[in-house]
Amino acid sequence: RFQSVYQRFSPGFESNDLGFQSRADEQMFRNWFALTFNTPSKYHRRAQFNFNSFQTWTTEGLATNVGVNTNWHVQFPNTWWGHIGGNVGNFAEVYDDRVARGGPALRRSPTYDYWAGLELDYRKPWTPAVFAGFYGGDEGKSHGAWINPSVSFRVSSRFSASFSGNYEKRINDSQWRANFGVSGADTTHYTFAKLDQTTFNVTSRINVTATPTLSFQFYMQPFLSSGTYSNWRELNDPRAEKYADRFKAFTSAGSPGGLDFKEFKSNSVMRWEYRPGSTLFLVWTQGRGFSGGRPADFNFSRDLGDVFKLHPNNTLLLKVSYWFNP
Repeated sequence: RFQSVYQRFSPGFESNDLGFQSRADEQMFRNWFALTFNTPSKYHRRAQFNFNSFQTWTTEGLATNVGVNTNWHVQFPNTWWGHIGGNVGNFAEVYDDRVARGGPALRRSPTYDYWAGLELDYRKPWTPAVFAGFYGGDEGKSHGAWINPSVSFRVSSRFSASFSGNYEKRINDSQWRANFGVSGADTTHYTFAKLDQTTFNVTSRINVTATPTLSFQFYMQPFLSSGTYSNWRELNDPRAEKYADRFKAFTSAGSPGGLDFKEFKSNSVMRWEYRPGSTLFLVWTQGRGFSGGRPADFNFSRDLGDVFKLHPNNTLLLKVSYWFNP
């Protein structure tokens, strides 16, 4: 199987009223090639191997991204799934024209990331899975790793649930920090720093069907992220070939500080079809959020406890529809 795509967004294109748009002023060319094996053998039930390439430019022709990618997915005879993949990017001369938040385009260094995953027998009442990966860039100064364990339950045709967690530890040596001065002026300081960040979240979903006309769904996710900044720098020669030559020390504004972000979201939905075609929805949404505070080192028990100390924002919604059938 093969696919080639060319896509272009003019600088003034705007479609956020219709759906999410990541950016305009971009043209992209992508190739996707897959080998698919659907005939079972003694080594697999089915398999697919993807090989991809992509490149993006601004509409004026500034190269912003280039990369190659491969993903391999194999279902073994015992119905377990094995996954593995990798990406190599920015091995040619490319630039990030948005990272300085209105400043000059910054040359990007080569990047890489690799990942693997295993999913057990989905025919069982419960199915565990785990995915993990690591990545790097900025000539080795930026790097990180993540792990994502999960488990799905299918106790009966009326009840299903899933729980997944994600833990990521990353060091981003070229994290934008702040701009000082008027954007575009010669005296403006476009500053960056090294960010040492830890992020953790848990996503839970529960689905209950009591009767063909009465069901309940529940979603919950606490999200924790904290980090500290160091090695505060500003742009020096943003198009320099060597990574270190693109920055110089910035000492005009004291300490770069840190970040401390905590959030909790939950959503409960009861659906009752009280007569054919007529439905009642009762929805309860709760959100708790905090951003700022102390430059924080990550502490799971402390940070999770802080989330539930925050004042909640509760929303209760009742929606009723009635089907008129003359």
